[in-house]
Order: sequence, then structure tokens, then C-alpha cells
Amino acid sequence: MNLIEKIRSWFGRKAPAPQPEQTQAPAQPARIKKTCRGCGKTFSVDPSWDHIPNYCKECKKKFAAEKEEKQRAGAPRKIKRKCKACGNFFTFPNTLEHYPNYCNNCRKRHQAEMKAKYSRKGKSPDA
Repeated sequence: MNLIEKIRSWFGRKAPAPQPEQTQAPAQPARIKKTCRGCGKTFSVDPSWDHIPNYCKECKKKFAAEKEEKQRAGAPRKIKRKCKACGNFFTFPNTLEHYPNYCNNCRKRHQAEMKAKYSRKGKSPDA
């Protein structure tokens, strides 16, 4: 075996070795069909989830809207929520049109990041 044949054997394509028994990868477990306790609609659920819901997405949204309406009713008062970004609690009045999910500091930080990211200042017209 000369040198070129040896190099070809190192880098050449090799035929795939026949496998004794070709088995398919285990298939994803079948999705479970579940009936909503609220409206009776059927929806599919992945069995690998830790928690299997009892209500469909539409019913969950309806429950959240009802909860928000209850919070809005009555005399003006403060509502306490946990910030999605930092986890700190913050308060806001129930008279706001849209309830915030982030505290003032996180909201301001996010706005500053977006301004810096999408600012037109400092960019050349050629770019």
C-alpha cells in the first residue's frame, strides 16, 4: 500500500456498516384528548407536561378577564402584583386601562434597551 492509498483510506468515504436490526426511534407519546370542564370542548395535551390542565385556553382567558373585571369594580384602590422580570412586588391603581406586568424600573430599563437597540442616532446613512 503506497502513501496515496493510505491517505485515501483515511479520508475516503466508507460504506455505512450494516446494522443488525434497524429500529425506529421511539415515537413521541400520543397526545391525550381532554375535555374542558368549563365549556366541554375537547383539546389535546402533551402527556410529558408536569401539569395537565382541566380548562382550555379560551376558558382560561375568560377566567382571567373575569378576575380583572372584579378587581376593577368598586372604589379606586391599589392592586399588588409580582413583576415578571425581577420578581419584586409593585402596586398600581385599579383605574388603569391596561394592568402592567412589569414594575416601573423593569419597564424603564426595557424601554431604554429598545431605544438603544433601534435608535437612528449614531448610524451612518450608508449602513
